[in-house]
Amino acid sequence: MQGIFHEILDLVYPVSCLGCGRAGGRGLCGRCLAGLASRCAMPGAQSGGRCRGGETCFSGYRAAGEYGGLIREMVLELKSSARYFASPLARLMVASAGNDPGYLVPDYVCYVPSTREKVAQRGYNPAKVLARRVARHLGRPLFEGLVKTRPTLEQDRVAGARRWENVAGAFGVARGGSHGSVMLVDDVLTTGATADACARVLLDSGADSVSVLVAARTVLNS
Repeated sequence: MQGIFHEILDLVYPVSCLGCGRAGGRGLCGRCLAGLASRCAMPGAQSGGRCRGGETCFSGYRAAGEYGGLIREMVLELKSSARYFASPLARLMVASAGNDPGYLVPDYVCYVPSTREKVAQRGYNPAKVLARRVARHLGRPLFEGLVKTRPTLEQDRVAGARRWENVAGAFGVARGGSHGSVMLVDDVLTTGATADACARVLLDSGADSVSVLVAARTVLNS
């Protein structure tokens, strides 16, 4: 119901494009979205492979772009209260997958869970909102069994080397199992610690593989 309410609200009070300032476009107009999507599809613009912190349990990752410019602004708006930015971000995330079947036809789409307290404070989990839209674009089912089992410090307040300890054992699978290939969705990937912790429990619950799809990738200063 909240999603329908926000769509009606956008029709009555159009949101200006974050890129060019034009009214409409649910936060980003078609022209600005197309410009960002073209850069997502450029060779080398897609991120893959291993992250910092050693070997990871997920097979690789893709990001709509680096954590800067318009993408950073949209992520920050989404993490604040403007959930309508999930729509253009999800489109860019799917574009970043290119033609890789590992990201286009996973058996399930999953998301990094948040605590009830944080969801209640914000009104939603940004990763879940993104995952719902990504799953809709790809026509894949959404797996909602991944949960957070204990509180953790905010990752952006923890030194890079300690981020792995901060989230170790902080997630679990509450119901069912995640069989087959799973694509894990989050808003930002930095060290890969959170994605790795989630991937570990998904693999332990029966998943064959876990790939990661995020809106933005950022790198900690050494």
